[in-house]
Amino acid sequence: MGSVHLIKNATVVSVDKSIGTVPNCDVLIEDGVIKAVGPNLKYSSSPNIIDGTNAIVSPGFIDTHRHTWQTQLRSIGSDYVLSDYILNLRQIYGASYSVHDAYLGNLCGALDSIDNGITYLIDHCHVINSPEHADAVIKGLQEAKIRATFCYAMYANPHWEGSCIDKQREQQTPDWRLQDTVRIAKKYFQSGKDDDLIRMGFALSEPDLTPVDRLVQEIDHARHIGCKVITGHFNFGKWDPGNCIVRQLGQRGLLERDILLSHGNTLRDDELEIVAKHGCGISSTPDTELQMGMSHPVAFKAKDRGCSASLGVDVCCSAPADIFAQMRLLLQAQRHLEHEAQDKAPLEMSRSCQEILEIATIGGAKAVGLENLIGSITPGKRADLLITRCDAPRLVPAHDPVGTLVLYANGSDIDTVMINGEIVKSGGKLTNVDWPKLREELRTSVTNIMERSKKVPMEEVAATRDYMVKVLDVINQRRKANSA
Repeated sequence: MGSVHLIKNATVVSVDKSIGTVPNCDVLIEDGVIKAVGPNLKYSSSPNIIDGTNAIVSPGFIDTHRHTWQTQLRSIGSDYVLSDYILNLRQIYGASYSVHDAYLGNLCGALDSIDNGITYLIDHCHVINSPEHADAVIKGLQEAKIRATFCYAMYANPHWEGSCIDKQREQQTPDWRLQDTVRIAKKYFQSGKDDDLIRMGFALSEPDLTPVDRLVQEIDHARHIGCKVITGHFNFGKWDPGNCIVRQLGQRGLLERDILLSHGNTLRDDELEIVAKHGCGISSTPDTELQMGMSHPVAFKAKDRGCSASLGVDVCCSAPADIFAQMRLLLQAQRHLEHEAQDKAPLEMSRSCQEILEIATIGGAKAVGLENLIGSITPGKRADLLITRCDAPRLVPAHDPVGTLVLYANGSDIDTVMINGEIVKSGGKLTNVDWPKLREELRTSVTNIMERSKKVPMEEVAATRDYMVKVLDVINQRRKANSA
């Protein structure tokens, strides 16, 4: 028999409607699987006993949209709107990442996620400057021991003298990334099982700016090589040109459960109906969307229409890898929106903490097709869970366990994180990680990226900014024409 853990006397916030929230409850885990949930559980083996007194056991958070590689750029985009982000992250810093930088970005980004209670993430990876970069970012996820879907992105960072891009390869074989996905699928993802810790995914060329026929080609290719999730950025509010790409993909019969739409702020009502009908997932990233002018997050609207709504962190250049923060921001923004829409002062709460916790856990599992495997504390599911200690001054007392998680707790309160039954954070510290050593290696990587970025030809960047302004003008004109 493998490892056996018994969490005793905890408050279990199961996010399973048949179990609910149970005080003084035990959770038995064997070989990575939740075997039983209930008070005073009996056991015959000699399990590792974990005292859950004054603690909350809950499902691990599920981050359904993350550019994990951007760890070295933390806080650079604190005051960016979307055009600033595209100009700097995609034109300058992404092209400045070496193979080793990409590895460290994904490793440390995944560890950061685990430290904050994220046990699964969609890695929308658009820093693949070479085939070696693809191997490196996968290695980073594997070493962190996080559950993830690696989504190989088609985005090509631009070449400039001193960048980490092979100009000859980009010019002579511009579609090399599409071809390289075949190699990656065969090398790392041949089993294709849902319970594999790392699964293969695909990130489309930008749907609102890409011909539909090309998107069709990419979706067909991704399915042919066995990708479990096909994701992309859709409908960014004021950046939405009004092409209704989701409607077009639906008309072509391409929407299936493997499609995950990131953002979707301005999806039309008929598109939401199509998304719900075909079981596609939607990932809202409140921090990024509200900061960067991408309109109000669609999560609650999508959920109300039967879609699988979920949460993502998106870019850590302007937001922490913290689903606690995303839950709070989205919940309170939605409450404000709905309260303001009323003609008089609200006499009851429009949205509950339970709703947003479900979006952050089982909602995410549904969005990526893994609701039978993760997302709740349910016997038979994999043991991806958190133990949050209610010992800090702000967490005593914890009258409402769900409200405590959503509105009061943060990553520093998480004592234990378990992924697939393995303890990856214990006593508030990441396990099997020499963080001081890794931290210094990361700092060296930051210095190297910043030095390379100084070589960018600023006249070309200025030209790119002018081009983006023209693109935005075209988008605005298209939107007005399509709404007329």
